Amino acid sequence: MRHVVMCVTCLILGLGVLSQEASADQTTERAAEQAWSVGYGEADITPAPMQVQMSGYGRERYARGTLSPLWTQAVAWQDEKGQIALLITADILDFDRVMVDVIRHAITRKHAVPPENILLAASHTHWGPAVRFQMSFSVGGPNVWYMGHLEDQILASVDAAVQDLCPATVQYSSIDFRGIGCNRRLPQEGKIIFGAYAQGSFDGHTPILRMTRTRSPRQIIMVGHACHPTSSANLEKWSPGYPGAMRDYLVANLPDTRAVFVQGCGGDAKVVHEDPDTGKLVFTADPDRARAAGEKLAQSVLDHLQKDAMTPLAGSLAATLVTGRLSYGERWSQEETERQAYEGSNKTWTTWAARQALALPDASADFRYDVQVWKIGSGFTLFAMEGEVCSPWGPMLREMAMTENAMVIAYANSTSSYIPDHRIVREGGYEAESSQQAYGLPAPFTENIETEIKAIVTRALKQIK
Repeated sequence: MRHVVMCVTCLILGLGVLSQEASADQTTERAAEQAWSVGYGEADITPAPMQVQMSGYGRERYARGTLSPLWTQAVAWQDEKGQIALLITADILDFDRVMVDVIRHAITRKHAVPPENILLAASHTHWGPAVRFQMSFSVGGPNVWYMGHLEDQILASVDAAVQDLCPATVQYSSIDFRGIGCNRRLPQEGKIIFGAYAQGSFDGHTPILRMTRTRSPRQIIMVGHACHPTSSANLEKWSPGYPGAMRDYLVANLPDTRAVFVQGCGGDAKVVHEDPDTGKLVFTADPDRARAAGEKLAQSVLDHLQKDAMTPLAGSLAATLVTGRLSYGERWSQEETERQAYEGSNKTWTTWAARQALALPDASADFRYDVQVWKIGSGFTLFAMEGEVCSPWGPMLREMAMTENAMVIAYANSTSSYIPDHRIVREGGYEAESSQQAYGLPAPFTENIETEIKAIVTRALKQIK
């Protein structure tokens, strides 16, 4: 009997020790998680009607009103060491490298945040203003006075975010969501055409970051998804497309919340729906369907937040920004460029792209490509990749991360081209060839693009260890 009592006593004491150890571990985890401060700022960047051309398609487009406002949002993270990182989003097609450099310079001067800690991400809406110098003007000519206004609004939102820093927890999770889009590179008779291709590559990885703060807004939800916001047809109004609808839905269904969208590796993906008459998948081209797509994405995020645990992000922030070069293949034929410029219809974007190439020739020997990487502790990696990054890059980059969790933000910082993988380069089609002419490149990339980009990413990862 004494032996039994002693065993029970030891068991109780042992459980008490384990409980104390578990409690200590939880306390340590909570303390590490709450070592963050998070700030938020936003500003309306909607242009006036007819103020500036819309960007995203090779035709003349002006907004005659607003379907839904365009926003820039800034989220500031400060770790336990006092380091600040800034993620800035904007409802525009893409950022120009000069604008990115100017904004980083201004932030560094005012807030002492280094450039590698400043990430700019475009939602890639095709119903936003043209703000780029280095793109065919047929896709939308910029208005520099609006660009100045946009810059001021971005910097104002950054100021607000830095001033708004307060204690917070940061958590991460992801879902595999494939409910609104699919690949658009349809093989047909040995060629690649635009068409819904459900069997094609698609990166359904949808990262979710939840920041819970001690002041209003109490919660900031950041969601990434990899699909083109090109689903509102010939709408002549400013609109963020499905990303804006996703944000609105989350805000409407979560108290005291702001929602932020970042674009993933969706350069070769579009929003689709099933044609009620044929039962086939077709590209969505209707503002109501675009809104429904954004709400469907948001509901999936809500369902996940309500039933699934998230991973606390703990540890110090490390950041790096690495520049590399990508090789060009055979340059576009001067003879063909002149033929298109002189003989092509002046009602097509290809003719104007050819004329712009003759007026502003690009003599560069290769292509500048920057990779930005953020790492939190030993468990989370964020890749910020320039350009219209195509879907195969999502899983490739996450596999390179060597952390348990990783996410990719595409259309980050400067977007000066599509970023295909070697298969897309080999197959050809819009993302590999003609799109690069719209961006004003002197030549397409080569099948070495995977090796070259992976080498830049590897350098970045080595620097950030």
